[in-house]
Amino acid sequence: MYEADTTLAEQIERLEAEIDELREAIRRSRRLVVVGRACAFAGLALLAGLILGLAIVTPIRMIVGVTLALGGLVLMGSSVGSTRQLQLSLKRTEDERIAAIDALKLVELGDGGR
Repeated sequence: MYEADTTLAEQIERLEAEIDELREAIRRSRRLVVVGRACAFAGLALLAGLILGLAIVTPIRMIVGVTLALGGLVLMGSSVGSTRQLQLSLKRTEDERIAAIDALKLVELGDGGR
């Protein structure tokens, strides 16, 4: 029985490490969402400035504005999808950890031990 407990303990430890990694990946993915939004807004602002005559229209500026806007949207959309997938993986891993802890069949002593 001791070996089974050790195996469960190792499994719980592995799952906790995986949960930490998933949480960090979710943080990185959320940062990419923010960067994507910033790029999209910067590109749209540049294009709006060109259209309103606030800046001299050049082909390079137009290309940069379109690239920023489209690239930002793609980065944002991809990162949102990745974040959702990572959150689902985190939920599954947390559920596995809870099941492994429950499998240990720990006994709650409560106040009766006093």
